[in-house]
Amino acid sequence: MANADQKLNICVANLMAVRPLMRLLSVFVVFFGAFFCVVVMSTSAMALQSDWQGDPTIAEARLLSAVKGTGDLTTLPLAVEFRIAPGWKIYWRTPGEAGLPPTIDVSGSASPSLEATIRWPVPKRFDVFGFDNFGYESQVTLPLDLTGHNVGAPVQIVAQLEALACSDICVPVMAQLDLVLPDGAATASPHAQMIARASSMVPRIAPSGGRAATGPNLFIVSAVIKDSDLAVQLANGAPPIDDILVEGFDGVAFKAPVLSSDGYHLPISTAKGTGFDGGPAILTVIAGGEMAEFHLAIPPPTGASASTSPAHSDALIMLAIAFLGGLILNLMPCVLPVLALKLSAVLGVVGRDRARLRLGFLAGAAGIITSFALLALTMVLIRQAGGQIGWGVQFQNPVFLGVMIGLLGIFALSLVDLVTIPVPRFAASLARPSGPTGRNGLAGDFLAGMLATILATPCSAPFVGTAVTVALTGDTLTLFAIFLAMGAGLASPWLLVALFPGMVALLPRPGVWMIWVRRGLALLLVGTMLWLGMILSTLLLPENREASIDDTARLGAISWADFASEAVAAHLADGQVVFVDVTADWCITCKANKAFVLDQDPVVSKMAALQQAGSLVPMQADWTRPNEQISTFLASHNRFGIPFNIVYGPAMPDGYLLPELLTSSAVLEALELVTRSPK
Repeated sequence: MANADQKLNICVANLMAVRPLMRLLSVFVVFFGAFFCVVVMSTSAMALQSDWQGDPTIAEARLLSAVKGTGDLTTLPLAVEFRIAPGWKIYWRTPGEAGLPPTIDVSGSASPSLEATIRWPVPKRFDVFGFDNFGYESQVTLPLDLTGHNVGAPVQIVAQLEALACSDICVPVMAQLDLVLPDGAATASPHAQMIARASSMVPRIAPSGGRAATGPNLFIVSAVIKDSDLAVQLANGAPPIDDILVEGFDGVAFKAPVLSSDGYHLPISTAKGTGFDGGPAILTVIAGGEMAEFHLAIPPPTGASASTSPAHSDALIMLAIAFLGGLILNLMPCVLPVLALKLSAVLGVVGRDRARLRLGFLAGAAGIITSFALLALTMVLIRQAGGQIGWGVQFQNPVFLGVMIGLLGIFALSLVDLVTIPVPRFAASLARPSGPTGRNGLAGDFLAGMLATILATPCSAPFVGTAVTVALTGDTLTLFAIFLAMGAGLASPWLLVALFPGMVALLPRPGVWMIWVRRGLALLLVGTMLWLGMILSTLLLPENREASIDDTARLGAISWADFASEAVAAHLADGQVVFVDVTADWCITCKANKAFVLDQDPVVSKMAALQQAGSLVPMQADWTRPNEQISTFLASHNRFGIPFNIVYGPAMPDGYLLPELLTSSAVLEALELVTRSPK
């Protein structure tokens, strides 16, 4: 018994010694189990979303999954969540009059067959300086449908996101969003509810003649063009409409709907020179919690079935405007160097018979029209190459200026009989000696016509700006037609003399006076050479331009600031008026505007007083040298030549355009209009 008791005591003692170890082991097991669960849960959560990418002060995005595994789903529900900083916005699938929609590319994923389709929740309409845009602010979740994966297998997603975020300026948002979805049951993830809410804000497409599930009380009875509005009539029982978004038409903007007696009217805004004749459209109707997408056809306006007639009429009107613009170029300040060529052509025919006289002037007209055709061809080639085009931009090229100076020198020397312009053999039989000295034939007349065109291009005369805008924004056929019409207008004095050669009989008989006139014309061409030489020195030696600007600033009563497009909006936000003058050293009309209007009373005193009071900011954009910012600014106003003057103010934040030829009354009226309190 004693031995048995002793063994029992030893066993109990051993158990008592092991007990603390067992307790420690149980604690370790519990801790390890909890740690394992946390790691597994965090790993699972991380697999259902990517990291935030982007700039938190502008916009950042991440990729989310609504399911924990791929399961047997053929379409995986994902989403891109945006966090957008205050004052910034991103855009809808149809941005409106400006902007770009977000895009996502998953072709770089492990499976190149993946495709992601964005489903777009209803956006908000933003009105910025009279332009309507559609997009999102603060926070938005864009649902994604992912297809093309191996069903039941894990999916590794590499998504390239591109978006445009805009405030006072626009900044691209680019990010790579990585996400791995494991295989397993496709149960709801923590993000499923948020993605479901976003999906509920995506309008469903209404079947033809039916209603959408997201808008059971919405049904479009008709959508027709009335005057300059799109009139949309909804079926009885429809709730009050918040907005109607119209898609499907480039260059056409539809303003916010206004309730009328016959439905909702959306004012239509189109680019100048274009119209709206209807066609296939997508209308998204938003009414509180209801929304629906309708695919329909907007019929042409009543009486517009023969739409070819108005278009034909518009084309004829534009050709007439182009011809008139070319005709007016003969009277512009640029006429000084061209005048010498015209007068030399007239002097060259004194004493000639009518047949040769006609040929000479027809050759000059042919030179003008040919040069306009070559200008049009050059514009087309530059546009096809992706370059920027404009009226008179060749004067920004030093090589062109050098060639022009050389050609003018040859003409000046020919006027004083020191150089002979050779006549091609094919024209020798037609062109006997054209002048009293018997030296220059049709070749000289033709070249003089071409040179007259080139020297006239720095001018943007009334009607020329309109014609050039339509030409450079239209197709190739329109461009050539308008340029040739302008060429015919500029050549009309040559053609007039060719048709009525008896007009030359009004000139005195040939004599010594012709020698002195020719010498005077030669001096005029030499003056033109000096002017082009000054422009050339400005291009080759920029410090010459800076010195010229400093001298101008000291002499004038107005202090001109350098143009910056982003500064215009900033000054407008401060309630100031901004006067923008786009000019160049090679633009003679610009120089005339400045010398006779902007630097003269009452304009200069008015602008100086406003500037001194802090209510006016005069800005000058120097286009003497190529400048992409200025070219873009001109193109944004559908202008491709100078002079160009525009005034912005609180009453007209979109700007008030001034005519090419300024007058004091026009400038003063513009300053008054843009500062007038809006009603």
